[in-house]
Amino acid sequence: MMIVTHTALSIAGTALTMGTADPVVLGAAALAAQLPDMDTSKSLPGRILFPVSRWLEKRFPHRSVTHSFIATGLIAFISTPLMFIRQPIWQAVVLGYFFGWFGDVFTKSGVCAFYPSSARLVIPGNPRMRLSTGSGAEVFVFVALLAVAIATININSNGGVLTAFNKVLGVPSGAVEIVGEEGSKYLMIAQIRGRNAITQQRIDASFEVIKPLTQNDLLVKDKQGIVYRAGVSQESQILASQIQVQRSSPISVQLQSINLDSDDVYAAVENLPPERTYITGTLTIEDSEDLQLRTNPQQFNSITLQPAQGYAMAEGRSKTIAHLVSASPQEVAQQLGSYFATGSLIVRTINVRS
Repeated sequence: MMIVTHTALSIAGTALTMGTADPVVLGAAALAAQLPDMDTSKSLPGRILFPVSRWLEKRFPHRSVTHSFIATGLIAFISTPLMFIRQPIWQAVVLGYFFGWFGDVFTKSGVCAFYPSSARLVIPGNPRMRLSTGSGAEVFVFVALLAVAIATININSNGGVLTAFNKVLGVPSGAVEIVGEEGSKYLMIAQIRGRNAITQQRIDASFEVIKPLTQNDLLVKDKQGIVYRAGVSQESQILASQIQVQRSSPISVQLQSINLDSDDVYAAVENLPPERTYITGTLTIEDSEDLQLRTNPQQFNSITLQPAQGYAMAEGRSKTIAHLVSASPQEVAQQLGSYFATGSLIVRTINVRS
């Protein structure tokens, strides 16, 4: 095979296998793909590595020891330090080397894939269908591999195969899976088609994803900051027929915990960042006999209440359990800020990187 065909096969195979579009990783695979041909001084890698190629050339036939599974294992062992420096590059080197010699399986002479056995692996069985180096058939294979490589890199650059299917089908469960995989690294935007669960009004709009709620539902917010549960469950405010998600900006996620022991709720949340900060947890609200939440059935209510079980009324005082699910600091301050509470909260802040 020509060098360009080895390179295209290695890049396409590595991109497909690893699901990557990283140019450094794919470049490592492309370079490793040339190494099997160092067993002859007539090849480009053989001329570059002349002392090695001359030593191999005198002792082994072309496409024998360097074109085998045992050589692939040796390369994996020799390059092991790369695994501790940057594992994807190590994987790319091993895969690139493998694809580099495996492409020659489809040539007329094949390779000694199972060296030290001298038997040659040749595919296909019909000799007339095997490739000759530089032939028109190989040029066609090269163009096909190049197209596969470009398409795979493009798909991987945009979130991978699962994201590509999601863009076509928009299945809510697939969208949730993508958010689960990508949501800690990227701000995710969901294009949702469906209807309002109460008004039945048709919806076709984009929303910022806050987090997955279940295997089929996402918590999202619109451009006005109103939060909705979108999916297929009966609790959803947006009953979605399609949810297509895509990456937006890279993010970093900061987590912190807040513990209250009969402390002022407002004081606990007043200094939290107002943008993209979400509070989850459970609080026992003290002296809560007059506590009433402002709720809206057409949007997600991030704070819900239930009576504290087993709490004996004393001097006309009562306690209430408040459950928070991705509530904003502003909402917590407005709804619960005038009370004292005991409990634990997890604060998740998303910082968008430029």
